[in-house]
Amino acid sequence: MNRTAAMMALGAALLLVCGASLAEEPAQLYMLNCWGCHRPNGEGITGTAPPLKGAADFLKVKGGRQYLIEVPGVSQSALDDSQVASVMNWILQAFSGQQLPADFRPYTAEEVKQLRAVRMLEITKTRDALIAEMVSAKIRPPPSHSF
Repeated sequence: MNRTAAMMALGAALLLVCGASLAEEPAQLYMLNCWGCHRPNGEGITGTAPPLKGAADFLKVKGGRQYLIEVPGVSQSALDDSQVASVMNWILQAFSGQQLPADFRPYTAEEVKQLRAVRMLEITKTRDALIAEMVSAKIRPPPSHSF
C-alpha cells in the first residue's frame, strides 16, 4: 500500500472511530473533499487541478479573492458556506501562510454565500489573467506552463 493510500485509509478509520464531528475540522474537510485532486500537500495535479501552494498570491490581485471561491470545485461543492469558509481559510494558512497579505481577512460564511452565487464561465481564461497580473506585479515569476 502506498503512502497516500495508507493516509487515506487512516483518515477514514479515524472518522469511523471519532465520529462525524472530526469531519467538521478544516483539515479533515480538505482531506475528504479536496485532497483527491489537489493532493495531500496542495501540490495539485498538472493539467487537472492547480496547486494550492501559493494560493495566497491570488489575494494580492483584483478579483483573486473572488476567484478562489467562484471556481466550480469550490462554488459547487457539497460543503455548506461555513465549511467552505473554514476549509479555504485553512488552505490559505496551511499552504501559503507566509504569503498572506498583511491585511488578510478570513473568509466568512456570508461572503462565501455571495461569491458562490456567481458562476465562473471561463475558468482557464480568468486564472491566466490573474496569474498574468501577478507576474506583472512581480508577485510570481512567469509560469513554466499554463493551466
